[in-house]
Amino acid sequence: MKLTSRVKRWFSLSATLAGATILLATLATAVPLVAGAPAAAASLAKCSAAHTIVWAAVEGSSTAGTTYYELEFSNSGTKGCTFDGFPSVWAVDKNGVRIGKTAKDRSTPNTVTVGPGKTAHALLGVEDTGAICGKSGVEAAGIRVVPPNQVLPKSAGETDEVNNFPIRICVDQSSMNVLPIFSGTGIPKYTFT
Repeated sequence: MKLTSRVKRWFSLSATLAGATILLATLATAVPLVAGAPAAAASLAKCSAAHTIVWAAVEGSSTAGTTYYELEFSNSGTKGCTFDGFPSVWAVDKNGVRIGKTAKDRSTPNTVTVGPGKTAHALLGVEDTGAICGKSGVEAAGIRVVPPNQVLPKSAGETDEVNNFPIRICVDQSSMNVLPIFSGTGIPKYTFT
């Protein structure tokens, strides 16, 4: 059977369209997870305490009356997961005992998707205690951080307590605030390895 050039073009176009359709369907299911992708976040599990490592910048950035510190949340698991909302943060003494009030949530909560080996961050603000509680502020040795949608472990450990983090806080009222979690590492040029 001899094909005319019109029929050849039709077969060629049909084959190209079929190939493009298969390629697009494949790409749609193989798109990597991107931090902060809301559609992907709905289908992923929440990040677990077993696969979350908390770390922080001990040098803050000061503004009028508040010093801000980056809190980092790295996914050490092998699958993507989500964080939703705010971490819980409070100060501890040198023995790991809680002092003062929990940091207040600020702003609107976010849902963030974090791939394996990737990091999300939140911003912790520590207010000048002299302006809030006067001379009754106390020196903390560190902070305890519970990532969003996680529960407090029975005892503090490396994954949720940041030691050698000296801050001054009020005892009877909150002198810290925390912004919701955002995608990416908050400390420039640092990554979790």
